[in-house]
Amino acid sequence: MCICIRAESIANHARLAASTLLKDSCLMTKRVGTFPTAVGLLLLGSFALSGCNVHPTQHAHQTPSSAAPAEGEQPPPPIVEKTRPFPPESFYDLLVAEFALRRSDYELALSNYVQQAHSTLDAGVIARATRLAQFLKADRAALESAQLWVSQEPDDMEAQFTLASQLAKAQRPLEAMPPMVKVLEAGTKANFAMIAAAALQQSDAVQTDLLNQFNALLVTYKDNVELMTGKALLLQQRGERTEALALIRKVLDQAPDETHAIIIEAKLLEDLGRQDEAFARLRQMVEINPGNRRLRLQYARLLIQTDIEKAREQFAILVAQSPGDGDMLLSLALVSKETGALDDAEQYFQTLLTMNQHVQEAHFYLGQIYEQRGNRASAIQHYEQIPPGPDFFPALGRIIELQVSSDNAAAARKHLRGLRDQYPQHAVRFYLIEAELLMQTKAYQAGSDLMTEALKQFPLQPNLLYTRSMFSERRHDIPLLEKDLRAILKKDPGNVTALNALGYALANLTSRHTEAYPLIRKALDEKPDDPAIMDSMGWVEYKRGNLSEAREWLEKAYAAFPDPEVAAHLGEVLWHDGNEKRAREVWLKALQESPDSEQVRTALKHFAPDALTP
Repeated sequence: MCICIRAESIANHARLAASTLLKDSCLMTKRVGTFPTAVGLLLLGSFALSGCNVHPTQHAHQTPSSAAPAEGEQPPPPIVEKTRPFPPESFYDLLVAEFALRRSDYELALSNYVQQAHSTLDAGVIARATRLAQFLKADRAALESAQLWVSQEPDDMEAQFTLASQLAKAQRPLEAMPPMVKVLEAGTKANFAMIAAAALQQSDAVQTDLLNQFNALLVTYKDNVELMTGKALLLQQRGERTEALALIRKVLDQAPDETHAIIIEAKLLEDLGRQDEAFARLRQMVEINPGNRRLRLQYARLLIQTDIEKAREQFAILVAQSPGDGDMLLSLALVSKETGALDDAEQYFQTLLTMNQHVQEAHFYLGQIYEQRGNRASAIQHYEQIPPGPDFFPALGRIIELQVSSDNAAAARKHLRGLRDQYPQHAVRFYLIEAELLMQTKAYQAGSDLMTEALKQFPLQPNLLYTRSMFSERRHDIPLLEKDLRAILKKDPGNVTALNALGYALANLTSRHTEAYPLIRKALDEKPDDPAIMDSMGWVEYKRGNLSEAREWLEKAYAAFPDPEVAAHLGEVLWHDGNEKRAREVWLKALQESPDSEQVRTALKHFAPDALTP
């Protein structure tokens, strides 16, 4: 037995309880009828998991009469309780799990429950493990526990419904159908819409199979609301909107207040270009059912597209209805920020931090708000509090940009060094970000030195080698450039980026044009539509004296990607080809769009200095 105990007091308390309750090293678990009561008997109390979708199977219990049987009648047979040994270690683990729940140590509680579900095969323990996993959104554990639950209690409709739900959530709609059909056959409310939704990203063959199953079931269960809703959703996904709308309105004829059906109807109307009808329908239903949060949320989302101020009003109502709902508060905060209500947005994001919900997003958007106000220090302070995750690198980018724009590149570099120590698993990426900063500030030697330092820790790392080669190009250090790019090509001979970079450098900075050409040719064969490689090919052809071929390639590159460097190359080729007027036009247009382009200014200064005169 292996038990992970995070708090010694929990373990001590559990041991004391176990030693008090255990007798003869064995606990007999009562099971009256088929509903397990093991957990209720052996735990100190029942922990209510708010938010769980729990529908336990109900069983009738006979109460023995205290009166003697009438004369001539046989007394009723005694109730035989099914008992089986419950190992002491299982009892102890479950006690630890319950104490862990009370201390909000959900990871330990779930671990112990899942372990004991498989160890004891007790339906009560399995059910509790499944519900806890669902509550914690531990989808894999929930699915595995639901499968175990069904194997032990196939007639339990909560188990079947839960299994179908988890299979649908796992994007396995065809596997979800059999257990959901059992729920339907038992006369219990099913949910075929969630299965249809799970087919959204599936192949056409899967959707067709699912549709055929819906049609077959509707023969037996004609006009079943759940089946028709699922079929309508599937038809909507397949683009059969008119048929889907007719079917969902048939559902609404039978169940006018069915929320899911109303939402599907509104979405179908929107998809059919009948947005006014969708608005009117949702507004009407929200007025009739002001407490229905799903309808109001759908209405608010629809309003975002046309009237964001009214959408904000709806989100404010949703937050007032559920002040502890971080998702709604985040939506209200974002809509407020979008409408320019920065003071309100700031307050909402700060509230999210206090609630400890959507913390990363709150810090990120607070950083943006302070940027908009010109408060760089506060913006950086919020960005720095975002740990690795979806918003981490965008926030880091803003930190670097703010510090560089404040002429404080040293602080940015110091911050990146600290991050390399704090998050060594991301060290290479931090090195590359710092290299980009140094390239931006034209600190080419410092950048080369930084990449050399990084390569000592991560030898032959391709991105580091390539980045050092770019610094070498700026420094005209051809030997080091060639060494790094050939190291990449030795490991990956087809690396298009390295082939193009080496070929271009040899063409541009040396007289080794014969060596450059096949490198660029190979890269172009791999990526024939890449404008950067077209530019390289045009430039090497120019260096080889093939003006016609050079102009052709550079015209293609410029048409696909009018970059200043490509413009500089094309203008030079045009000039040497006798088309000085067109060359000036290309250069001046590029200079107008990119006034700081060194390549274009250098070309103009060399060939047409008068064009630079005011």
